[in-house]
Amino acid sequence: MLIRPATPEDVPAIIELATEMVLHSVSPFRQVSAEQVKTFRRDDLDTLGDLLNLEHSGIFVAVEDGNIVGHIIVVAQQRDSSTGTEQAWIYDVSVAAGQWSRGVGRALMDEAERFALERGMRAIGLGVTVANRRAVDFYQRLGYQEERVQMVKNLEP
Repeated sequence: MLIRPATPEDVPAIIELATEMVLHSVSPFRQVSAEQVKTFRRDDLDTLGDLLNLEHSGIFVAVEDGNIVGHIIVVAQQRDSSTGTEQAWIYDVSVAAGQWSRGVGRALMDEAERFALERGMRAIGLGVTVANRRAVDFYQRLGYQEERVQMVKNLEP
């Protein structure tokens, strides 16, 4: 497996993988169809190619046998919303289901942390849906800690 910076040619495969994997991150409190979620995710990543050449943005892919099996999107120079502390933020991690528990996610996280450190960041954050227990446990094993809790209440008219 090879971890490398993404190229413009990788963007469609990254979007496709992120679109497929997003279903694992949908909150059970959101009453949205799988197709709506996928459409939103695809549209949300439509400008992903614009990040490729920005100094503070890192998009990395995991490649095995010529196929992209995972990716990570990390952006440095973000600010914590309460303290203003500069940090990096991981916006997306996707690993193809057939590649789970094979070290792909760990290698991508290592690359994101290296990227952040090289840009002088002393902290890195991410968001994860609590219903995605597999991901929560993975991040905790890597040393990530709960800092905030996002809450939602569905309102009935």
